[in-house]
Amino acid sequence: MSTAPSITVTGTASAPAVPDIMAISLSVTSHHVQAAEAFALASVCAGAVIAAVGSADPEAELSTTGITLTARTSWRNEEAVLLGYDAETTIEATNLAVDAVSRVLSAAVGAGGDALRIHSLRAEVSDPAAALETARELAFADARAKAEHLSLLAGARLGAALKVRESAHEPALPLQRAKAVAMAASSMPVVAGRRDLSVALEVTWELLSVGQPGTGV
Repeated sequence: MSTAPSITVTGTASAPAVPDIMAISLSVTSHHVQAAEAFALASVCAGAVIAAVGSADPEAELSTTGITLTARTSWRNEEAVLLGYDAETTIEATNLAVDAVSRVLSAAVGAGGDALRIHSLRAEVSDPAAALETARELAFADARAKAEHLSLLAGARLGAALKVRESAHEPALPLQRAKAVAMAASSMPVVAGRRDLSVALEVTWELLSVGQPGTGV
């Protein structure tokens, strides 16, 4: 049985959205000649950082995302010499209010001191539905315009849309990649940013000869 003629194209579009929350990845590290002491030092420091962040922004959602304890060695005289142990605890703080980020960072640094490491700061959109809806409409229009042009070149016309498949939209962007919209901060300057949420739609239409009736327009 022959397959009815069809045409498949991909339409893409994006719509702007302003991030309203942020996420921070932090860690604390400690070193000691004894493994148990290194682990205990990291535990105490992590507890202090968690308490400080929670106090700076009570709405923050905190989670421990990693704990490591490794031996530190050095190669001397063709053999490994044990220098001690390194302990690290990684903490993720999410759902941070944009205007609280500077305060949270200052609190974390104050509590963690030289043991603190800041790994990443991400700007996120808590409710991207409206922006994605706009991007989806624009992507479908883009797909239809391409399909209409191609069908015209082929001496045919479009029928009904037979299948639509949407690609996953982009994940949260690192803050440094966001388009800058500066926000005043009392300590370390923080950029709220703007994100462009993208949608790609793969759409298949039936392809009709000119004058041929179809199920769609």
